[in-house]
Amino acid sequence: MVRIYTDANILRRFGSAFTTRTLPGDLSVQLLVSPLALMEVLSQLGTEDAQEAFNAVHALPRVHNQGPTGVLPWSDDFFRMALFNQPPIEDVTTPLLNRAVNNVLNATGPEELRADGAEMRALLDREKNAAAENLTNLLTSWRSEGPLPEREHQAIFARSIARRAGVDENSVDVDQVVSRLNAHYTFEKQRVEAGSSNPDYNVSSRANDVYDAELLIYLADPLLRLLTYDRGFRRARGSPQANRIHIETVNSLQDADRVTETLRRIVERAEEESRQP
Repeated sequence: MVRIYTDANILRRFGSAFTTRTLPGDLSVQLLVSPLALMEVLSQLGTEDAQEAFNAVHALPRVHNQGPTGVLPWSDDFFRMALFNQPPIEDVTTPLLNRAVNNVLNATGPEELRADGAEMRALLDREKNAAAENLTNLLTSWRSEGPLPEREHQAIFARSIARRAGVDENSVDVDQVVSRLNAHYTFEKQRVEAGSSNPDYNVSSRANDVYDAELLIYLADPLLRLLTYDRGFRRARGSPQANRIHIETVNSLQDADRVTETLRRIVERAEEESRQP
């Protein structure tokens, strides 16, 4: 079964497309949720976009697979498990997400959920700040080292991933990390190159880039594909993992029929690629 995860924009599109309908049972796809994307949607509760967020959460049972495997790990835990074969650390945030989702599913309208929205916005700001700090540290290392061969920049990147995962950065396999996280590396390299040449480059003000970069890490799992309509992901097009980034048009996701057609096309492409030598 083809496994697809999405950004927050797609979750909102699903919310409007699947208000009453579900995905066809013959569609061989498993849709997964990025915790950061889900948190971004939940953070809208209590804002002028609360109804859209409410609809997106209520569409989850109609579109996404059920159970604990439906939510992807947080990025640092994903690094630990996928790259370094280490167990995850204690997860205190996912239970908060699950509680917020259940509160939405049990509510009759978004007006009941202002407190949940405020809690999710605080958590989202924390995650955004942490991601911005990670890039700032990488940018500082890049600037302090000055012009270096590509290999040295790859080593700086790999060590930064090891630090995030809480493992020994001095023993990290640079080739493995860069290969497994190639789309993420390609995307981040462009950001760092832009920032290193611009002393006024403000990482924190580029929130969308932070979210995009974090979503790309999951392509380290060769079975996962990203569905989005955000063209900012084209920054990763030089990566060999770019074929698993499906940048669709908004029109192709307007309603349940077109979403289903788009997913079928992605499944067919994935199946065709799997048959290639």
